[in-house]
Amino acid sequence: MILLLGETAAAREISECLNSRRLELIRMQTWSEKMCLHSPTLIIDASPPSSSVKFSPLRQWCEPRGIPYLRLERPETIIPVSPLIYPVDNWEEALLQLEWRVGALHQEKGRPVTIFVTTGSHQLESIVRSPFARFARIVVRVLPEGRLVQKCQDMGIPPRNIVAMQGQFSRDVNRVFFKFYGADILLTRDSGFAGGTDTKISAALELGLEIVFIKRNNLNLGLTVNSVHELLDWVDANVTLPKCT
Repeated sequence: MILLLGETAAAREISECLNSRRLELIRMQTWSEKMCLHSPTLIIDASPPSSSVKFSPLRQWCEPRGIPYLRLERPETIIPVSPLIYPVDNWEEALLQLEWRVGALHQEKGRPVTIFVTTGSHQLESIVRSPFARFARIVVRVLPEGRLVQKCQDMGIPPRNIVAMQGQFSRDVNRVFFKFYGADILLTRDSGFAGGTDTKISAALELGLEIVFIKRNNLNLGLTVNSVHELLDWVDANVTLPKCT
């Protein structure tokens, strides 16, 4: 049995490929030791970079059991040097940086500051509930899934400020979105080339937006591959599993 983590586009592609091979597969978004009544033969982690910390206990659980933990890790984005980019190491630092930048821009412009959020809905509530939110308009881009849109609305974000679309987006498309919503600050994280990090940053810089950029967690991720193709090659070469009946 293969355990596949993540609900990214890459995870969906991996799932389709493994299903076409008729391999026994279970997909999960969260994990606890109680879930593993039977030890998997392989764990594939195709979750976003932001989830690497969340699944650290699972990596540790695998080690003494000799279960391969294969992480799909997109190459890091090389960001340009710019006074408009504020790199941070984690979400807590991102909130602190947003507080400073929203405060400064609100005082400078005398109006609500528009934050264009491209980090999804998972930690969005901490922005919505932050004290600086009263000086900001929050626009969020999420996958076009009803539960995610509803989650954003339940936090108080109006439908007009929810962009429910599937990327990857070009620089021109990002620029159109940023201009349409009058964005002042882009909040994004390093999701690699496949996640369109480079096009978001270039579009934002072209428009003079400030960018709060969440860097990768430099963790020891163990066995890693950089593409779906490389991952499938590894599975074909190293894993022998019973076929689904």
